[in-house]
Amino acid sequence: MPDQPVDQVTGPVTEGSGPTGASRRRRSGPLGPVVRRFANLRIGTKILSVLLVVSTIFVSSGVIGLFTARNLAEQQGRQYRVNVIALSHMTGARSAVGEQLEAVVSHILSEPGFYRDQFEAAIARTDQRIDADIAQLRGNDLAPSTRRALEAFVNLNTLWRAGRDKAIQACHDGDRQQATSIILIGSESVVHAVKTRADAVLTDLVDAVAQGANDSRRYSEQAARMILVALVAGSCLAVTLSVVAARTISRPLTEAVTVLTGVGNGDFTQRLAVTSTDEVGQLAASLNQTLAALQSSFDGLQHLAFHDVLTSLPNRALLRERINAAVEGARPDRYLAVLLIDLDGFKEINDQHGHAVGDQLLTAVAVRIRGGARGANDVAARLGGDEFAVLLTDLENRGDATAVAHRLLVDVQRPMRVEGLAVQLLPRASVGVAVHSPGETVDELMRAADLAMYAAKARGKGVVAQYDQLGTVA
Repeated sequence: MPDQPVDQVTGPVTEGSGPTGASRRRRSGPLGPVVRRFANLRIGTKILSVLLVVSTIFVSSGVIGLFTARNLAEQQGRQYRVNVIALSHMTGARSAVGEQLEAVVSHILSEPGFYRDQFEAAIARTDQRIDADIAQLRGNDLAPSTRRALEAFVNLNTLWRAGRDKAIQACHDGDRQQATSIILIGSESVVHAVKTRADAVLTDLVDAVAQGANDSRRYSEQAARMILVALVAGSCLAVTLSVVAARTISRPLTEAVTVLTGVGNGDFTQRLAVTSTDEVGQLAASLNQTLAALQSSFDGLQHLAFHDVLTSLPNRALLRERINAAVEGARPDRYLAVLLIDLDGFKEINDQHGHAVGDQLLTAVAVRIRGGARGANDVAARLGGDEFAVLLTDLENRGDATAVAHRLLVDVQRPMRVEGLAVQLLPRASVGVAVHSPGETVDELMRAADLAMYAAKARGKGVVAQYDQLGTVA
């Protein structure tokens, strides 16, 4: 909390002033009067105007988007029928070629009978599958490069079938060695070429599918650009209205939330910028007046809560807070101490000269104690009645606290004149010193200083007593 009272005079809040409101540039140009007139409309009228303009734009854009989406769907359907279905048939033909090769090898290695018949049936089925897939592929509107690769695959497949049939016939004739030689040696390169061509067709079809996806994406982007052109063409008025509405509605409300959040955190310095005469502008002006009144009241209450009314010195609560902070931030090679200063004979002065004189004496003593503190880190406080305290920090030696106490005692006990009193007053005081030890709490430190102060009074008053670490009075 602050040491000194905060006496800040808050001037009138004008348009564009305050931490949350930057200076607004004056609207100029041919649309300036129109924009200013729109800004002063009622909020409901502003919202309705923006909604009408935006609705018109979106309806127009929706119609364009609907026709574009329909054309795009038709194009994607054609791409699916041509490329994706062709890819499925080519994948089936490539798979059938591999299955047929396995069936042929198994046929050659098997003995005449049931299993050989099954393998021959499998070869026939794969032939039918390959022929059916090739027929479907030839019926599609394939790209020229894909069609050339397909025809090369068909030609190589014909060569493979000739060699395969020759091997099967040799097997039927009982010459298994010749059949094996034909398949594994004579037809090996043909089989490899068949698979390579099939893979080439598959690659072309995959590329075609990818190209179709890219074309669809390109058409989508073109459609988006068309819609964007339509939006831009019809959005000039909507953008202007939206910007003005945002400035006159959203921004002030956002600033109001920021300001009120700061108020909840104890910050009453922010103000809203009043830029219009609509409901939001009236609300901002009223809120600024309320914040000014709250700031004044809060500053006064804050000062009263942590300062003495008569002397404006920190009170006991603020002193304890400062001691806690000093203990937490203390360096291991430095010391801190608390001095308790109690005026001797203050009751007699009050009884003899009146409370007004007593108050003047307390105020003068407070000035002397505050002036006798070593710097900004030391805290002078009034604990109540005729009792004062001083927090000393950053001491190089334990004995420095006693030296400061003696100096303060000399300052306090200097004679003083009081307005309205013919004689001088000779204030007297007793000072108790307690140096903080590691692990000592604030309550223990204050109690040690209190005991030292009472020990000083017991010695005859007007003296300084220090409470050592053992709990005795030095």
